[in-house]
Amino acid sequence: MTTVEIPPAKQKGDLLSAIGDTLRAERTEKGLTLKQVAEEAHVSVSYLAEIERGEKDPSSRVLESIARGLDVELSELLIRIATALEPAEVVPVANSLAA
Repeated sequence: MTTVEIPPAKQKGDLLSAIGDTLRAERTEKGLTLKQVAEEAHVSVSYLAEIERGEKDPSSRVLESIARGLDVELSELLIRIATALEPAEVVPVANSLAA
């Protein structure tokens, strides 16, 4: 029997998606390629691509390096990521399965 790993579906408010989408938007706005940013950030192109797709969870040090590679302040990048996060939908207890 083989085991198949099924990644969780991306949802609104998903932190990894917000990080990846924000990094990609910043990179494309500046007209930079994955290779250019990866070289400046001292990370591999494939790792940066995985982060942008929301598949990898970068450490704070990696985010700091990527911010430098994008020539943007880390604080500004974090604000943009936070803005991209949408609050999770609140479900009243009466409408939940537990009720």
